[in-house]
Amino acid sequence: MLDLEMSDSKIATSSQVWRVINLIMAVFFTLASYANTNDDDWYVWVPIYTVPALLSTSAVIKPSCTESQSWKLVISLDFALCLLYGVYQMIALCKVMANDLKNPLIYEEGREMVGLFIILCWTGATRFFLFRSNKSDRGSQQLITAIFWMTIFLALIPLFLWSLCFISDWHKHFGHCNSMFK
Repeated sequence: MLDLEMSDSKIATSSQVWRVINLIMAVFFTLASYANTNDDDWYVWVPIYTVPALLSTSAVIKPSCTESQSWKLVISLDFALCLLYGVYQMIALCKVMANDLKNPLIYEEGREMVGLFIILCWTGATRFFLFRSNKSDRGSQQLITAIFWMTIFLALIPLFLWSLCFISDWHKHFGHCNSMFK
């Protein structure tokens, strides 16, 4: 009986952690979508970030929706489209860099590649390694822990680097801030 209670509490805790992870990613993708509203190509980037924001929000509000075939289809389609666009962006970045081995974040295409990489990591992990509430084994606990730390890396570190651009005149010293203050 005690083992059953412990596994139920582990499932509940993992489910809550999964919701928090999705909340963090929903906030990140929403902020990224908002930040791209002033871009020349906003019509491309706002939807690219809005779709994973909505998928993460739906997982926060109703976690069981992630089990539906339509949700899985949308996230798989988003993953595939971002992967294709990522290939295009990689080619564009190589052309822009033109054998100049500088920090790719100096170029808009490089920063856009980072955004696509974050989306691909998130949608890939969510779709293909999705937390299942009926698992209580040690492997699923390790998976949820790994996804939690991936979320910290994928969401909080870029937000931190982005926030550095707003401190005094620091934006003049970081390549990734160059196009933010024109």
